[in-house]
Amino acid sequence: MKVMLLLMLSILSFQASAQDMYVCKDGSAERTVEVVYSQPGSKVPCEVKYTKASGSQILWSANHEIGYCESKAQAFVTKLDTLGLTCSKVNNTVVTQPLSE
Repeated sequence: MKVMLLLMLSILSFQASAQDMYVCKDGSAERTVEVVYSQPGSKVPCEVKYTKASGSQILWSANHEIGYCESKAQAFVTKLDTLGLTCSKVNNTVVTQPLSE
């Protein structure tokens, strides 16, 4: 019984959120642009997260405007394409993140 309870608590302590993810490559260098949703099943709030070898940063975020993060991410990926990177979209990536305390 205790094992079952601990298993259920560990599952509930994480949230999964579907996100749009783009992978951009230039030779061996790889960068990612992700739309991260903080509430499963909801398009807001959201953040556009940019990751490259030197680290990650949040470029844009929205609390109320549905579609804002998606359009900003797409525009940024288009800009990376014009700079010589080859970008492709990975659809409906599911990530598991710890719940904020």
